[in-house]
Amino acid sequence: MLNPAVRQSLQQLSETFRAAQPFRHVVIDDFLEPSVAEGMLRSFPGFDARYALNEMGQVGGKAVREAVTELPEPYPQLDQWIQSRDFLAAMEQLTGIPDLLYDPHYFGGGTHENVDGQSLDMHIDFNYHPADRSHRRLNLIVYLNPEWEAAWGGCIEFAEDPWDPGNRNRKQVLPLFNRCVVFETNERSWHGFPRIQLPAERKQLSRRSLAIYLYTRERPPEETAPAHATVYVPDARPQHLVAGHVLSQADTDQLDHCLASANGQLKFLYEREKDFSAQIAALQHAVREANAAARVDVLGYARQIGAPRGIWPDGWSSRHSGLVLKMERACRSAVLRVWVPEALDGSFELVVAIDSVPETHRLRGGRVCELKLPLRAPAGRELTLEFSASADWLPSSDGASADTRALAFRLLDLSLNHD
Repeated sequence: MLNPAVRQSLQQLSETFRAAQPFRHVVIDDFLEPSVAEGMLRSFPGFDARYALNEMGQVGGKAVREAVTELPEPYPQLDQWIQSRDFLAAMEQLTGIPDLLYDPHYFGGGTHENVDGQSLDMHIDFNYHPADRSHRRLNLIVYLNPEWEAAWGGCIEFAEDPWDPGNRNRKQVLPLFNRCVVFETNERSWHGFPRIQLPAERKQLSRRSLAIYLYTRERPPEETAPAHATVYVPDARPQHLVAGHVLSQADTDQLDHCLASANGQLKFLYEREKDFSAQIAALQHAVREANAAARVDVLGYARQIGAPRGIWPDGWSSRHSGLVLKMERACRSAVLRVWVPEALDGSFELVVAIDSVPETHRLRGGRVCELKLPLRAPAGRELTLEFSASADWLPSSDGASADTRALAFRLLDLSLNHD
């Protein structure tokens, strides 16, 4: 389905992609075989309000059909090719990004139709696939507009820094028929398009395209960021609106559109913040509940009084922790089994105090250690056990874990020996 001329030019196109500014991209004309592109235009779905809901749940001017395989041919055929090694290998050669993955969900992709009055604020895309957490790496957009002029708006723009109103370093690309724009998605790949303003005799037209997003399982650490949704930046004041300018009706319409866009984003972020706050509160409650229900694995006849201090439900302990036991039967000794992280091997010491009487144990890291404790108590006696470690360890320090806790050791179990 790829135009043979494009396949023959992949090396040259790759050089253009790598050198492009303000971020890596390439514009490819006559991307697909003409018959394929023409068939896509003939089978392009009509605008349907059911598929035009925006982030606020309102019907907008952009309809998205993610279920590409449910559309008439050639879309199902095109879907088969997009997931083939032929297509993915060509895109890997073009971009230099290895092991690209097809998205069977077309999440956020598929056919896009934007009608008169619609715009797309500058933004960077969400960076992880919501289903499998793979990294979003490439956008491929194939345009299907047999006629389009720059004066009509709707031209995709690439920006260097949309946060800086004075930075007008932007590249604009006309969305012409069978033109494909391929660009890398990262934390600086800002893109969008200005509002579509069609002339009266062209109001029946719309901006049509097919969007394909590709992913990878891994990504270079220097390009990786915490997960985020799409981040929008409303456009700055139109440059022609300066002091002394007399506003026309078109000017006020443009200002109203800009304000509505900015207010819409603020409302969306406000509602999302409320959702996040509710989620955080629920998680905090769950953590409190889990900590309150936490129990050390005690083998023997004793009852734990209250929740342990400084010991998490998974058995990991902070540097200073403890618990209180009430003996159901007389106890003459105990064995404490702990695991010390390998990172703490060398000079790790654990002080175990039974009713304020301390005993120091020097332990090896990376192994299970057994500590014999002089734990003597008659039935009915309450004993306080306190643990003080000489060091702790951050699992996140080696980059292999997202666990931000400071951990000293893991308490596996406490075995009581009774008379």
